[in-house]
Amino acid sequence: MRRSLHPLLAGLFAVVAIVALFLAGVAMQAVGDPQPRAAAVTPSPAPSLSPRFGDKVRDGKFEFVVSGVDCSRTTVGPEFLRRTAKGRYCVVSLSVRNFSGDTKYFLGRAQQAIDGRGTTYGNDELAGIYANRDTKTFLEKLEPGERVTGKLVFDVPSSTRLTVVELHDSLLSGGVKVLLKKK
Repeated sequence: MRRSLHPLLAGLFAVVAIVALFLAGVAMQAVGDPQPRAAAVTPSPAPSLSPRFGDKVRDGKFEFVVSGVDCSRTTVGPEFLRRTAKGRYCVVSLSVRNFSGDTKYFLGRAQQAIDGRGTTYGNDELAGIYANRDTKTFLEKLEPGERVTGKLVFDVPSSTRLTVVELHDSLLSGGVKVLLKKK
């Protein structure tokens, strides 16, 4: 006669399997290279009152201020750990402030840059680690009221001109778009 698993033990196995699949998915996202994703909609001309460099903008519990963009680099990092772009790197400098009452992480994975044709590009987190190596940045928890500055790094084709950076409080937030040009 065959014995069946105790219902509690079967439930425990199911929970462990679900957690393992979730963690495997998170690990795969962290390891994979960001690839351009075609936007689902055609971009419309930005209104003249859109946020730009130096403007404070908010999404969720974070306040962002974009201070610059540099699209002249093809590598980031020290000599022996150098990371080379497939096209070129656009490095967006910004500050992030946690204005909530709780400790929060800033997720580079949730951030996007958009070109004039509406193509979106994900943040290259590994290149971002190299670009931020001399500063306290986004890899640490942000305490309530704390502000950090750092860089987001986007690997874009050489002929691409980024027009917008879309900043998010989390992977599921609505985001806020900032034009990548000065006032």
